[in-house]
Amino acid sequence: MNTTPTSSSSFSSRSNTSNNSDSTTSSGGGGGGRRRRFLGPQDQQLLYNSLDGDLVGIGNGSTRQNRGEIVLNALESLERDMQILDNMAGQLPQLSTLEICLLSLSVAAASSGPLLFPDSFRVTEVLAPASAAFSAAIGIGAEYTGKVAVADGKEIAAATIQCAAEAEGLLANAERVKAITPLCVGISATSATFALVAPVLIETIDKTSSPQLVTELYLLSPLVAVLAAAVASLALQETRSYCSRAIDVGNRRFAKSGAIGRTWLSTSEQVTRASTRTKTKWRNFAINVLPAPLIGVLLPGAVLATKTIIVASIAAPQSAYFLAQSEAALARATDAVALKARSAAVCDTYANQGARSSAILPFTSALASLCAAATAAIVELPWMEALGGGGPLGVLGQVVSVAFFPLLGSVFSAAASVSKARCEVDSEAAIQAAGTLALEYEEGGEDPVLRPLRGVWELVRLSVGASFRRVGVVRQYLKVVVRRFLRKSCEAVFEGCG
Repeated sequence: MNTTPTSSSSFSSRSNTSNNSDSTTSSGGGGGGRRRRFLGPQDQQLLYNSLDGDLVGIGNGSTRQNRGEIVLNALESLERDMQILDNMAGQLPQLSTLEICLLSLSVAAASSGPLLFPDSFRVTEVLAPASAAFSAAIGIGAEYTGKVAVADGKEIAAATIQCAAEAEGLLANAERVKAITPLCVGISATSATFALVAPVLIETIDKTSSPQLVTELYLLSPLVAVLAAAVASLALQETRSYCSRAIDVGNRRFAKSGAIGRTWLSTSEQVTRASTRTKTKWRNFAINVLPAPLIGVLLPGAVLATKTIIVASIAAPQSAYFLAQSEAALARATDAVALKARSAAVCDTYANQGARSSAILPFTSALASLCAAATAAIVELPWMEALGGGGPLGVLGQVVSVAFFPLLGSVFSAAASVSKARCEVDSEAAIQAAGTLALEYEEGGEDPVLRPLRGVWELVRLSVGASFRRVGVVRQYLKVVVRRFLRKSCEAVFEGCG
């Protein structure tokens, strides 16, 4: 994400420019009135930067009002962007040369019957309905193609939503496992505190108490602290496992064929990798838990009370460290799951947009079929054949009568081709959006998932930058106030002297 701060005024001016430049494509589609499209990536970036720039002034009423205007402009741009593909598809010619020739020939064939066969109206009775039915067939074919594209988009959207739901489930498991870690931190901290006060409590006990009881009281606190750290370490390993699965889910499922080789593993490689992961888990567990007891045992020249305090004091920070590591892993997993959910939402949005575009297709097909039926009915009227005996005007009336509905059916078929093209474009957009579920790793090994330390540093940088900007504004304001005060003071002095 670009982190360059952007002011609210610059975003608003850009949004107004975008509104003016897109005014020519704000109508069309299945409904009347003003159409909207969704927010583009640049507008989203400007929105985020403008919000970041107002962190210090969040309590100011004017800042909240300006932010509300920014959000409204962003949402309007978001809705406009949603229609840009359909508008582009509507502005381009969608009928192929073959389809144009076939529709033109069908209209010409329907109108040529009375001209080429004036003495045999039965040819016209067959030729005109057949031409109208042919035009309707092209429209029905466009409906079939559009409906298939919409079905593909909806199926892909359903797969992306399912993938996002699986990632959400794995993230929930990670949250459940991590929930024990704060408790372990509290227990270890309490044990470390009790280890500090244990010598004082033991001194107050009767001097005749058994040495075994005294030793047990000394060892109780470090033992509980080390066990809490061990449980926190196991929770960390399990949390990392669930978070890794949540990040990786869908990477292979939606990866392109050219990129699948990066993560492809054979069966033997998968078994070896699972075994290595298990070994690493237990090795990390031993490395994380054993240092505190070993240091307490091997510490030279220290009494038992001092050793127990040291062991408990080491175990408590270990538990806190494990908690921080668990939160970092959860932060990455949460960011990855949010990216997957956003991609699934975009994919489903485009699939629904395709369904909206296809809603008109059955109606256009029905109109084309109605024109075919009307042509078949009009040639059966008794006065149609009599028109041929009325001279050139009668023949002209026959031509217009038998060619009107085939021509209208061809127009409806052409309209269906535009809606079909919109369905295909939206389906392709849904496919491309589904491809973003597979997080693409960069060549340097970096991935688009959040890096917690970098994220914290970036937030600190933004906060400090906003604070310095606010300090600069306050300083300028104070300068103005001081100048006004000095000017008024000087004016008062001069008036008094005069």
